[in-house]
Amino acid sequence: MNVTNPRYIEIDNIYYSGIIIVNYYREYDDLILKKIVDANINMNIAVFYEKQDNYKIIRDLTYHIANVGVELKEGNQNRQDIDIAAFTYNDAKYIRKEIQVNNEDVYYLYIYVNVFSEELKEQEYLLNKIEGMLQSAGMQTRRANFRQGQLYVSCFPVMQNNQDVKSSARRNILTSGIVSTYPFISSSIFDESGIFCGTNIYNNSLVFIDRYCSEKYKNANMVIFGTSGSGKSFYAKLLILRYRLMRNRTICYRPRKRI
Repeated sequence: MNVTNPRYIEIDNIYYSGIIIVNYYREYDDLILKKIVDANINMNIAVFYEKQDNYKIIRDLTYHIANVGVELKEGNQNRQDIDIAAFTYNDAKYIRKEIQVNNEDVYYLYIYVNVFSEELKEQEYLLNKIEGMLQSAGMQTRRANFRQGQLYVSCFPVMQNNQDVKSSARRNILTSGIVSTYPFISSSIFDESGIFCGTNIYNNSLVFIDRYCSEKYKNANMVIFGTSGSGKSFYAKLLILRYRLMRNRTICYRPRKRI
């Protein structure tokens, strides 16, 4: 393991670099992670949610609204400060209304993306590509320089959100907006008791099909299309072999050609 470079860490000749999503729309109309999940790029994505106490949030918002309201009435600031204060004032009032009227909850949301590659040049290309995708969707990103090791650990499936990167990634979001962070959006076919049939040409995800699952499929019929020599017969024989290995009764019939 090499952790001497602040822009990446190197583990077994593989480079890992992290991206922190630092800002996004609270009420997002589309799925936030849709573009990068379907991008077919080597990466790990970590999403953390921290539910907040609504009573404490309303109390803090009310205090903030009162203070900012006084500043706006005094009007003794320059124009830029007035615009920023007016924006935060309206934003705080909106959040308080959603909590009190529409029974929304407030969460702290953290999203990390860890990209890995075997070549530094390709790594930089992938980082720029992901940053472009996220920014085109209205999100602001920041690279986790000098915090690559902490973000790398945070992307492990161990529910550990490192304190060193939390302060940069924290963003409040309402319940209606948090739905847009649903990550399992890849269009693939995956049956738990199915057999491997190939890969999805759109996102390279694995396809597992259990044709004998009567709860999901009406019958086990299937059709194989392809050009001459593309492997239709080989694929059919492979399916038969795999179903035999799963102890499914298989009958092979090949009609004779008429002379």
